[in-house]
Amino acid sequence: MENKDKGTYLKKDRLEMFTDGVFAIAITLLILEIKIPKHEQVHEAGGLYNYLLHIWPSYVTYFITFFMIGIYWSNHHWLFEFIIKRTNHFFNMLNILFLMTIAFMPFTTAIFGDFVMDEEYRNAATTAYSIGVLLPVPPVIFIFLYAMHRKRLIDPRLSASFMKKQIIKLTASVTIASVALAFSFNYPMVSIIMILVTFVMFFLPPDAPEYDDNSIDITK
Repeated sequence: MENKDKGTYLKKDRLEMFTDGVFAIAITLLILEIKIPKHEQVHEAGGLYNYLLHIWPSYVTYFITFFMIGIYWSNHHWLFEFIIKRTNHFFNMLNILFLMTIAFMPFTTAIFGDFVMDEEYRNAATTAYSIGVLLPVPPVIFIFLYAMHRKRLIDPRLSASFMKKQIIKLTASVTIASVALAFSFNYPMVSIIMILVTFVMFFLPPDAPEYDDNSIDITK
């Protein structure tokens, strides 16, 4: 039977190029959020050395978020190399939703770096950062679920158990990030620890693809 949806499928190369561009901009914006101090700020801090030491949370959050965005990019590259074989309009929109959350991370990172050491605003700053960490995960789950449905966009040779494993891992990460967000309102240090756990989970290399058989690749 002829596939009526055949004409709606698109090649993925332009989506990948656009995605790489957004990632490059988002990861560059992180360093721009660490502002060069004004002379008045240096004077109030008791000198430039003191000022630079005082903003150490900005360095830490820059480091963590830089690698977190880098990990998202690496996993996205893995996704399009081994899982996603083609795209369509709705999938493109899901990917844009994901990129919107990535582009949001420099803002939440800057808020956290500026206010985490202020006892009055620490909880709110941690909440903002927790939201930034949480937001990218649900779109990735939607991307997987949509692409997996009837294997419309994925490599059809991939085993069902392999794809189920990916969903379980994503569900675990969104659960941890959600709990971290809940703790951020009253227990910011617990939230920060859980965010670091999420960071480690994503830092681990992706699984090697598992195949059922030697089915023909839909991209050929």
